[in-house]
Amino acid sequence: MSTESNVAVSRVSPAATEPIARGFINAIGGRLGRYARVGTQKFWTPLRVLVLTSLVFLAIGFLTKANCIQGVRAEDGSITLDWSGNRQYVSACYNDLVPLYGGRGLDQPGFPYAYSWVEGDLTRYMEYPVLGGLYQWIAGILTRFTYPVVEAIPFHSIPEVGLYFIISALGLGFFWVLVVRMVAELAGNRIWDTVLVAASPLVAVHAFTNWDTPAIAAAVGSLLAVKRGSPLWAGVLIGLGTSFKLWPLYLLGAFLVLAIRSGKMRSFLVMVGGTAVSWLVVNLPVMIAYPDAWYEFIRLNSTRGAEWTTVYQVLDRNIPLSLNNVEALNTVSFLLFLGACIAIGVFGLMVRRRPRVAELAFLIVASFILLNKVWSPQYSLWLVPLAVLAIPRWRLLLTWMTVDAMVWPILMWHMLGADNMGIPHGVLDIAILARDALIITLVVLVVRQMLGRCPDRVRDAHGGTDPLSGVFGEQDRRRLVDARTTGVHTPAGTGGTR
Repeated sequence: MSTESNVAVSRVSPAATEPIARGFINAIGGRLGRYARVGTQKFWTPLRVLVLTSLVFLAIGFLTKANCIQGVRAEDGSITLDWSGNRQYVSACYNDLVPLYGGRGLDQPGFPYAYSWVEGDLTRYMEYPVLGGLYQWIAGILTRFTYPVVEAIPFHSIPEVGLYFIISALGLGFFWVLVVRMVAELAGNRIWDTVLVAASPLVAVHAFTNWDTPAIAAAVGSLLAVKRGSPLWAGVLIGLGTSFKLWPLYLLGAFLVLAIRSGKMRSFLVMVGGTAVSWLVVNLPVMIAYPDAWYEFIRLNSTRGAEWTTVYQVLDRNIPLSLNNVEALNTVSFLLFLGACIAIGVFGLMVRRRPRVAELAFLIVASFILLNKVWSPQYSLWLVPLAVLAIPRWRLLLTWMTVDAMVWPILMWHMLGADNMGIPHGVLDIAILARDALIITLVVLVVRQMLGRCPDRVRDAHGGTDPLSGVFGEQDRRRLVDARTTGVHTPAGTGGTR
């Protein structure tokens, strides 16, 4: 029997493990029978169903932002963006793409890191890492090139920035579909867990709030590269992801723990080398040609205060903490995250069963988001694929993602201000604490899962092995093969004790 057939036969149906899925499955025909042949559908394969589902939710995500790209035609025939009546807050359609088009000079010819403006007594530059800035720049070029075609359409009311949003969203949507495609492969015999990525409420709210999906795609791609046995390409993708957003770099911590436990330090060093080289290839030209602009990302993040939805702001709104001391805030948040990373590393090395890649990655990224002084609401998207791969409990994950998505409209309502009938901060604080509590619950469950105190559904579906471990899990796979050859049963979840 082929490998593909083996995977199909051992595929886990959500009807067997997820109560929340059974109602839907019963509505479309019920569970598979005992003799049903899995994997024989010619067209509606799981992957195609998942991609279609992701496109539906991306379309919903686009519609949630569409009210912020409408324009109004002036008497002279020109069309300008219409954000009258606090439209961006009332409609909860605010996104960074629209205001930054003109605010970062993307509506003009020229390189984005050569553009600057004066803000008070400070000269400001593009504040995004290099690949993020280049993505915005390319979208701006396409917009200026194609907008004359839109202008030729009679009676249209799309401003130039509206077309920029559409073009940017198409690219961001592509990267999310790519994430779904890769997670479907990473999920292995639990491919239907990927529906939680494709149909996440957070996608409907934040897919187009900022430029996060390329970094997520790079991070997930690095996991896939490791699974396929290529630490070098995993490192290259981590370096590229870090050139979009900083957080993919933290995945190296997860692989360091696994490298120490499995004795595969050479593979880890190859990964680190790939990360460094790809990051330098992207960053060095801008670093040399526009040093002040390249440094802007670091400068801004070191001088900005706590963001609206962080635990620091919640405490400050209720128990004033004097968050004006940014240096102290930087120190506290850094030391807390450093302490969390050390704890995760020590725990990952000491726990009896070798941790899975997704478990460690989820713990590290969740700790960063929870403890960082900045939690832009779209950051929660980072956790979606990692959480699904680490702890695929549908009911709990959907509860977290729904509550997390609701933080956004509540935040927008609060930002209207008291004069515009905005809600008091207490309502926002409750939503934030509920979101944080659910993520902490996921963290606790992952820790318990690593300790063997609750079932590990991923290992159970893959013969007690980690399907993402690649070279770092060869011992587990050899042990499984030996057990099958000798007929000795290895209980699921007990492999990888080193």
